[in-house]
Amino acid sequence: MGIFGRLIHRHGPRRGFNKGNIAIETGTNVRELGGFETPQGKTVNHRFLRSGSTGKISPEDARVLWNYGVRSVLDLRGTDEVKACPERLCELLKVSYLNVPFFDFDLSAQELASGDGAGGYLAEGYFQMLANKDAVRQIFLFLSEAESGTCTLFHCGGGSDRTGILSMLLLGLAGVERDSIVADYAYSFGYIPEVNAAIFEKSDGKRQIRPELRMRIDAISVVYDRLISRYGSFEGYLAVCGVPESQVERVRARLLREKPSSAFASERIVEQDASAADKRDFYVHAYNNPDKVTVDLYYFAARARELTARADQNQYVRSFHDHDYIVLDEDPEERGKIFAPAAGQIVTDATSVNYNDDSAGPYGVGVAIVPQGNTVYAPCTCRITAQLPSRNALGLLTQDGVELLIAVGTSVERYRGSGFRQHAWQNDTVRRGTPLISWDAGQLADAGERNIVTLSITNADDLASVVLTDAETVSVGDLIATVRWNEGEDR
Repeated sequence: MGIFGRLIHRHGPRRGFNKGNIAIETGTNVRELGGFETPQGKTVNHRFLRSGSTGKISPEDARVLWNYGVRSVLDLRGTDEVKACPERLCELLKVSYLNVPFFDFDLSAQELASGDGAGGYLAEGYFQMLANKDAVRQIFLFLSEAESGTCTLFHCGGGSDRTGILSMLLLGLAGVERDSIVADYAYSFGYIPEVNAAIFEKSDGKRQIRPELRMRIDAISVVYDRLISRYGSFEGYLAVCGVPESQVERVRARLLREKPSSAFASERIVEQDASAADKRDFYVHAYNNPDKVTVDLYYFAARARELTARADQNQYVRSFHDHDYIVLDEDPEERGKIFAPAAGQIVTDATSVNYNDDSAGPYGVGVAIVPQGNTVYAPCTCRITAQLPSRNALGLLTQDGVELLIAVGTSVERYRGSGFRQHAWQNDTVRRGTPLISWDAGQLADAGERNIVTLSITNADDLASVVLTDAETVSVGDLIATVRWNEGEDR
């Protein structure tokens, strides 16, 4: 089958298919995953290209793909195929590359294969691919790590079977409807009008569908239906494969921009201190140009979320590397004093948060606060000495040697970072009042946890005294503890 650009000129754009084209002569079955309709809008162009083998692509066509945005290549061929025809794009371009054979694996565990022959041998072969959970995990890890704003090209030998199954997973994850997914697969085996007539148009009995095309449509239809029946959704299938939710969301975000529920009805999109005239002008502009404002707001919001997630991950990785510690100037009057990390009510029944009656918890002497907000702040000038993957707890060391543990919730084992945002990282030095952790109280409730902040002095046994506040409520920055070192050990 020819290159998709040529097919567009010969037969018109495919349903849900991008009208743009890549004018290359040495590619096989090269097609976009952008332009498909979903309940949240069209899938995004320049994010995923599906293709047949690129082993014979010319330098000129490789440059076209580079200019299109291709920066990573996922090769689904078997090891013998790769040896016989090595990936040429790696020789011609500076791209990241991964080979994940969809067929080089143990076929003993086939949860979806029914053995009833439904869909023919093709469907059974596809079920074997979907049973290769290790390959699926590798694939989605690679796709989720692609550089923001770039395009990933994935291919097999002909760009039809293995590539078609991965396309089904990606389009299904984006919410593309069933018929369009079946058609995307079938375009590899027939002309566009022929496929569209077989799938989208009601048959009047006059149009004959080739047996080979009908077999292909039946096979992918059986695979799609059985996957949804078995797992409930594409997300459910990927979860069973062991693909982390964070990777699923990153891949979905690359392919699909979610529309805001209301583009310009919320005061949050206008600065609260904006003048009445500014607000009026904004809403008039939004009323007259709703589509543009929707797109603009959605684009900037999506970019902000993406950049924030990448910045957080970079900081998390960086935090484990040694670097020079910074000593910040501290008011001498604040030495030996610990201040409230959150506003709220101090818990008087300490046992309700797994603390003993003398306020000596499992990690030392401390206090617990039922917070009014959803952010905790540094209780003094300190260095962050420890962090958890759950991102709901931090270890702190004050500049006079007091060791602290601050945590949100009471069971850190239950969290995997979901619902928490960490603002400062291990080995960072922060001043009193610096935001440390924000969280979604609703997710705590869903996990059966109390919305509570605990602050413990973990080396209290080394101190001469710890005096805790007797206040019932505190504001951020209120004094909640004073510590004294043993005589001769003042820091």
